[in-house]
Amino acid sequence: MTQEQKLTVEAADIDEALKEASLKLGVPQEKLKAEIISSERGGFLGLFGSKKLTVEITYSLESQDSEIESNNENANNYNDMRPSSDLILNGVEFVNNALKLMDFNAEAVISTETRNTIEITGEDAIDYVVGRYGDALKSLEYLVNLALRDPRKEPRIKIDSSGYRERRTKSLERLAEATARQAIKFGRPVRLEPMASWERWVIHTTLKDRDDVSTESIGEPPLRKVVIMPRYDSKPDIPPGPATMRIRAQRDRAAQNNNNRNIRRFGK
Repeated sequence: MTQEQKLTVEAADIDEALKEASLKLGVPQEKLKAEIISSERGGFLGLFGSKKLTVEITYSLESQDSEIESNNENANNYNDMRPSSDLILNGVEFVNNALKLMDFNAEAVISTETRNTIEITGEDAIDYVVGRYGDALKSLEYLVNLALRDPRKEPRIKIDSSGYRERRTKSLERLAEATARQAIKFGRPVRLEPMASWERWVIHTTLKDRDDVSTESIGEPPLRKVVIMPRYDSKPDIPPGPATMRIRAQRDRAAQNNNNRNIRRFGK
């Protein structure tokens, strides 16, 4: 029976969180799944010091988990593990059959540039295979792994289509920065649309070094989403942070403009 063991770790980055969780759980890092829950700058008033991430570590295991390596040699071998040639070939065949049934002008091949990835190319590879916000591509990737992969022994196979992942990453980075500006401008949290775990990871890592916003994942998959929040100090007896100062200045200007309009209106 499959079970999940979870552990929450605070660390400067994902690698550090995985190392700490690996020591505590006695499990190789490669067997662990990490997801950033929130990020916040540490140090005095959050203005100085390194960024601290809160990371949830998940380990899937069986009651008799034969996949826990008994020595360092096996652990090192797992670190270099790639899907077997049969798994990759079956994955390519699976995808090509699906594309054929959907009458798409596209073809799946093994990627020569990205590890554990099947690349889809062709005339319909961008519009039809990817779908809105990559939904079709994500669904196809889920089906391939569900049908062919043994999660206890083999790393997950990724599916890309005409460089969609790279384009999506850059788009998410721009979205993260724009949403951070919006959160600061209006002085309130902004929720993004539900995203896959790797997409949320892009948002978190894009903003993790900023001292004027923090990020947090909320909800449950598949509706899990990122919230971007302006950072400010609520205690009046300590100096406000930079985000608070900007928010207060904007509110003061808005209040002054309202006062001026009222004076002009009732002064007649």
